[in-house]
Amino acid sequence: MEKPDLDEKKIIDNLFDPEISEILAEMENGPKHCTFLSEKFGIMPEDLQEKLSYLIQHQFVNQNGSLDDVQYSVDSEKLSEMMESGHNYKNVEDGLAKMDSFLN
Repeated sequence: MEKPDLDEKKIIDNLFDPEISEILAEMENGPKHCTFLSEKFGIMPEDLQEKLSYLIQHQFVNQNGSLDDVQYSVDSEKLSEMMESGHNYKNVEDGLAKMDSFLN
């Protein structure tokens, strides 16, 4: 069940943020340990937690384990539903345009 304070634009902004999208892509094939992601992307575990916090809060990213042994995984089904929902189509277009501007 979605939380009532879900800001769809903020979710799309997070999904298409260049750093966050790379992290999410890394988790596409399964859960990844915090240490692995921190080392791969050159960020501190606390910064990784902060970057993913909104997506974790709304269960697009799952966080399991204790403070010293955290694993993150993506809820691919929930992300797909967000991207495919008709009322979000404009947000997806805006997100893709934003991502395209980062790449160019």
